[in-house]
Amino acid sequence: MVEQLNEHLASHGTIVDVLLRSDQSLVEEQEIREVILTFAKEEQSGKPLATIHLFELEEAESCEVEVEVEFTTERTAEETRVMWEQARALIPKISLTEKKRFLEPGQPAQTAYILDYHFILESPKTEAEASQFARVLKQFSSDLGKLVRLS
Repeated sequence: MVEQLNEHLASHGTIVDVLLRSDQSLVEEQEIREVILTFAKEEQSGKPLATIHLFELEEAESCEVEVEVEFTTERTAEETRVMWEQARALIPKISLTEKKRFLEPGQPAQTAYILDYHFILESPKTEAEASQFARVLKQFSSDLGKLVRLS
């Protein structure tokens, strides 16, 4: 799936990092496997960056896709509202988180705005499902390319 995703994302930006993570629970006999892709509109563009988490579910029959797009430029309340409206026009169930880091009372040292959403992708078993899977990846890639370009 990572290869297919990379093919679709290539026309909207570039994957700047790929991490593979495998966690084994000490309490339960469970292993969590995750692929983390970092995506940007250009390789040297810096921010905003999108982080795509791919979690294998149910013995590789499906995959949970979690997406976070982080913006670190300071915004007014109106600019934040407009950005969220633009994002919700693309993905209606997207959420917005505002994070502020303070080093002194009343003086934020850093502010980040994070747009995030998730969905489940089922592994295709038939030709029709494979076609639908490709359409979903294409739409996802297009939407993500637009999200990292929001101002």
